[in-house]
Amino acid sequence: MSVQSIRDFRSALEKSQILEGLTSDELKALGEVVRYEEFGEGAEILTEGKVYQGLWVLLKGKCEVVKCNDSCSVLATFEPGSVFGEMSFFETAPHSATVKCCEPSIALCLTKEQYDFARKGLPQVTEKIAINLVRILSSRLRKMDEWTCELVNTDANQNRHQEWHEFRSRLYSDIYDA
Repeated sequence: MSVQSIRDFRSALEKSQILEGLTSDELKALGEVVRYEEFGEGAEILTEGKVYQGLWVLLKGKCEVVKCNDSCSVLATFEPGSVFGEMSFFETAPHSATVKCCEPSIALCLTKEQYDFARKGLPQVTEKIAINLVRILSSRLRKMDEWTCELVNTDANQNRHQEWHEFRSRLYSDIYDA
């Protein structure tokens, strides 16, 4: 897909938190580094348990985040502009859920290798992406913490409340002791 094609997806790119603060010229330069992929309905962009280091921005279509244990649950729905793949981008780890297309979709992908290459030629772009990624992860962690606290506080089991308090204490002490 050519740089010209970036204009076709301007609306989705402008909505994407990962690209926040990039100028038109920076976006154009990034467009020469990334790749674009098309997926059919039902296709998996990311598969739970597999390792792949890439940041994705949904440009067109709709996807669901699905987690399967004994049964499958839809955790989230992605619309154009949504970012995913961030949890395993800097740290090689298996994906915790599957991202599956609900309809034909197009996504931009920035692999870890492409990012590392761009750090040399486009340091201002990769710095903005890294800062945006930290903001996204921080926001998601905060929401998870709030949700878990609400869940624990509504649980009448006092032992569970104490377990959660101890877990959070250990988690934060491990972070600050490192």
